[in-house]
Amino acid sequence: MAGAKMNPGIWMAIIWGLPYLALAGVIGLELDWGRHILPHPPAPKPILAARADYPIQPEFTLPALEQGFAETTARPVFTPARRPPPLPAQAQSAMQKGQFILLGALIIQGKSIALLREVATGKSTRVEQGKEIKGITVANIYPEKVLLTQGGETEELVLKIQPSAKQPAAPKVMPVQPQAQAAPQAAPGAPQNSAPSAASPGGNDPQSLINRRRAARGLPPV
Repeated sequence: MAGAKMNPGIWMAIIWGLPYLALAGVIGLELDWGRHILPHPPAPKPILAARADYPIQPEFTLPALEQGFAETTARPVFTPARRPPPLPAQAQSAMQKGQFILLGALIIQGKSIALLREVATGKSTRVEQGKEIKGITVANIYPEKVLLTQGGETEELVLKIQPSAKQPAAPKVMPVQPQAQAAPQAAPGAPQNSAPSAASPGGNDPQSLINRRRAARGLPPV
């Protein structure tokens, strides 16, 4: 069959069939043949997202040490004995008494003021009721005394009236000598001498007694 030859009619059909196939392919491309077999799916409808309202959370804070970390407080991690260290004893401040002397007190229109003098320096200071001076509170002010407090201790300052430096000298009382003889009668027509008054400076009249008592107390005579 090596010498067998193909029929010329077949060759002619092949030669003319190829251009027809090419032309059909071009026409099919222009007309979109085969593209409508599988139609495009419809566009999905947009889904509206529901609005979610989240409540505002409170600000984060750590719990109290004794409440949230009770076990950690009772058994510290960095302590070899796993026991809290003993609390240092609080030293109570002892009140040093005798620092001040009360010089006077003024209570007027609901306001109380005390005049205190410091013994160490001799400096005088005015302090209102309820105020502090050198860590000591002036608790109450009375007309003749002041109550100081510090911690649980109290001190009462009493107003002392100091006598003046110079006291007036007491008047000398002359003793009254009894009259031995009666006074001579004056001649007729001569002026009569009046008898000595009982209210003489050295007598025992009420005014002299009052002056002597005032002088004993260091007060001036009336």
